[in-house]
Amino acid sequence: MNEINAGTEILVKSIYYPEGIAVEKTKIIEFVKPMLGFDSLKKYCILNINKEKNLPFFILQSIENEGLCFIVADPNFFFKDYAAQITDEEKELLNLTNKTGVIIFVTVTVFKDLYSSTVNLKGPIIINTKNHKAIQTVLNDDLYSVKQKLPIIKSNLSNPRTP
Repeated sequence: MNEINAGTEILVKSIYYPEGIAVEKTKIIEFVKPMLGFDSLKKYCILNINKEKNLPFFILQSIENEGLCFIVADPNFFFKDYAAQITDEEKELLNLTNKTGVIIFVTVTVFKDLYSSTVNLKGPIIINTKNHKAIQTVLNDDLYSVKQKLPIIKSNLSNPRTP
């Protein structure tokens, strides 16, 4: 983790940004309940996947391991009725008092054929935007799948939409 700009920013390297990108330290997200399978890595940031195109996908980049990142998306962009229930224990872990200041992302498995790509609606990432604390939870709801196909219209890949 390289500090730049008088200690207010760090240089984050990624497979998407091999030369690095400046990230404000105040934007670093700390997982108080780590990503499933990645217990030792708790600090991440959100990066744009492509600045030139208006894509609904982002990079959840590990600050502690430049080789680890996840493609994430806002589930409501694709699934308007998606609602992740946050337990009281999770609210306490995140220090949430109400639903404002919460961002929910889901991880995306991207395939070369974008139409085959899936999202994990069963394991959303919940971020408190006020204190930058996060968790990945597992929903007990059978409505959601860990491999839900993305409803992408084939006519315009630069602007994916729901049908």
